[in-house]
Amino acid sequence: MSVLPVFVVFGLSFPPIFIELLVSLALFWLVKRVLTPSGIYDLVWHPALFNTALYCCVFYLVTRLFV
Repeated sequence: MSVLPVFVVFGLSFPPIFIELLVSLALFWLVKRVLTPSGIYDLVWHPALFNTALYCCVFYLVTRLFV
């Protein structure tokens, strides 16, 4: 169970996981911008799968921080 309440914006209610998804997306873009010039994508076999796994890891860490 999350500690965050349900957010209501213009009559639309958003569950707490929506905020966690947005925070993890922002952190993912930041990590991706740092990793792209480092050349790690030259070592990765499939960049789309790597990005998906990276986002899942970031989302897991953000979710653990909010619980």
